[in-house]
Amino acid sequence: MLKCILTLRGRLRFSSHGTSSFISSSPPYSSLFFKHFSFEFIYQQSLHLNLTMKSFSISFLSGAAIFSAVSALATPQSSIEKRVDGLPSGGVVSNGVAFGFLPSDGFQVVSPAYTMAQINSKLGGKASTYGFYAQISSSTFTGSQLLQRLDDVVASGAVFQPAVMPTIPFSQVTSSVASQVASVLEQFTAKGVEVWLRFGHEMNYYVTDGTYHGTAAEFITAWKNLYAAVSTNPKIKMYWSPNVDTSSAPVAPYWPGASYVDVVGVDCYPTSSPLPSSAFASCYSNFYKTYSAAYNIPFAIGETGYAGSSGNAAWVRQLVNQDMCEYPNYIAASWFEYDKEANFLIVEGSSSILSSVQQLLLHNTKTGCGSAASTTIGSTPTTLATETASATTTKAASQTGACTWGCNGWDCSASSPCNADYTCMSGYCH
Repeated sequence: MLKCILTLRGRLRFSSHGTSSFISSSPPYSSLFFKHFSFEFIYQQSLHLNLTMKSFSISFLSGAAIFSAVSALATPQSSIEKRVDGLPSGGVVSNGVAFGFLPSDGFQVVSPAYTMAQINSKLGGKASTYGFYAQISSSTFTGSQLLQRLDDVVASGAVFQPAVMPTIPFSQVTSSVASQVASVLEQFTAKGVEVWLRFGHEMNYYVTDGTYHGTAAEFITAWKNLYAAVSTNPKIKMYWSPNVDTSSAPVAPYWPGASYVDVVGVDCYPTSSPLPSSAFASCYSNFYKTYSAAYNIPFAIGETGYAGSSGNAAWVRQLVNQDMCEYPNYIAASWFEYDKEANFLIVEGSSSILSSVQQLLLHNTKTGCGSAASTTIGSTPTTLATETASATTTKAASQTGACTWGCNGWDCSASSPCNADYTCMSGYCH
């Protein structure tokens, strides 16, 4: 049976008055699951949290396209007409899945700190997403953990996916605190960065180990405060990303409602060796049906990695080789590029794994499900896969100005060419 690490791994370091201690925790899950976290907290003057964790993903959704929570009872739509805005021109897209990374920050881990520029250079491609972590540890949020990466994020051109973790009680994430978070993120969007805010990620687990504090109802109130604070900035989207659903850490109580969510995802780290072919479905299928397909909301994997032995490339293969007719809302995945308790490295690790990953991410022969949908939301779009089997419309040979068809990431073929500014490669415009 598939084993999943239910979230990240790391160490909590508390340092005060010249002393330090390390705390690790393992939840009371069955032996079929392994879970171990590592957070690094430094007590300097006042409690300053500096977490090294993993997080990843990538998609935008027009508010007008989101169903109300009542639509949970409705039959999921079979066609997708949502568009993903802000993905970088020429970004890595494999079988319709935009792919990115959470670069190691180098703190108390085997792997050194990596910039996305380093990862992109070694990969030979441009990551589509950029994940990083920060904590709300008081009523004042300066965002220093995120801002230290500002230049690298801007230079990467990737969608920024900050995992902002409320380590103060949910009830203390007031409108004022939410506005401070929004102000920090505006420093990114002012430079053209698209942001998918992964607020309170893995909330269903972190309330069980003491990292987060409060009830599900209080979490939802905090979430809505953040939603309201960023709602006036069209370049910020709310990304709901719990841990895998278990009886001891259920997901459903933390669902804020489709009207308050732009992107959904779930964090899962398989551990089974060898990796079963059903690993992807075991991790994501039920969640996808419940929260993505039911509301027609884009699905993006915020962070993942393989914690078994010799299976990193095999897990990447499953991430980008799914039947996109079965997962038409699946648009992005982010990889935890760390060597931390397990060696998750796929770019900065062994040359053999890198070679396999380059083939999977840059030269995948799978081309998604059917043709690209015609949509009108946003600019510099990437369409989601649809269940339309044919693509016979002949498009104009060229177009100037803003790209509105045949753009980076669009499905393409001889009968459905790319815009003149892009080239059709392996079924996608690049």
